[in-house]
Amino acid sequence: MKRDWLIYLVIFSLALNLGTIGTIVYLRYQDQQRLAAGPGPLPPMPPRALWRELKLDESQRQALRRLFPEHHRQVKAVRQELTQKRQELFELMQAESTPWSAIQAKVQEISALQGRLEEEMARFMLEFKKNLNPEQHAAFLNLLQTRLGCGPEEACGPDGRRRGPGKGPGPGMGHRGRPHGDPDN
Repeated sequence: MKRDWLIYLVIFSLALNLGTIGTIVYLRYQDQQRLAAGPGPLPPMPPRALWRELKLDESQRQALRRLFPEHHRQVKAVRQELTQKRQELFELMQAESTPWSAIQAKVQEISALQGRLEEEMARFMLEFKKNLNPEQHAAFLNLLQTRLGCGPEEACGPDGRRRGPGKGPGPGMGHRGRPHGDPDN
C-alpha cells in the first residue's frame, strides 16, 4: 500500500514538473514572438511626464492644463460609445440570422467613431503644439514618433517605406508626387 502511494506521488511530481517546464517554454516562445513583432505603440504619456520631457515653463503648463480636461472628456465619451457599438456588433454576430447589411452598418458606425477619436487626438496635438517653442516642437514630434512605434529606424508608410519630406511620394501620389490620373503623368 505504501509503495502504491509512493508511485502515485512520483507520477504526480513528474506530471507537475513537465507541466511547469511546458508553461515556461510556452511563455518564452510568446516573449520571442512579441520581440520579433517589434515595438508597438506605447501607452499615453501622463501630463507630468510630458512636462518634464519637453521642459515646459509654467505658462505652457497652464495652457496644457486648460486643454486636458476637454480632451479627456471627448476621448472618454467616444471610447464609451465605441465600447457600446462593439458590444452591439457582438450581439448582432451572436444572433442566428443577422443580415450582412446590419453587420456592415454597425462596422461603419464603429469606424466613424474611431475616426472621431483620431480627429480628437489630432485636434489636441495641434492645439498643444501652438504653445511650444521650436526646440520643444521638434522634441514633441520626436516623442510622438517614438511613442507611436515609428522611430527613426522603423518603416512608417503603408508599404514599409519612410514617409516625410524627401522620403518619396505620399499616399495617393504617383510618379514624382503627382496625383494618379494626372494628365502630365
